[in-house]
Amino acid sequence: MGDTPYDIAVVGGGTAGLVTAAGAAALGARVALIERARLGGDCLW
Repeated sequence: MGDTPYDIAVVGGGTAGLVTAAGAAALGARVALIERARLGGDCLW
């Protein structure tokens, strides 16, 4: 596939997606977080 700028793509910026993206980034992964609406999902509103 070639080189990509990201190690992980997280689809969905709800609670689980945010935790996953933050955890992976804290471990040194280059993360792309993809969300079509506002971050946080239903749990944070």
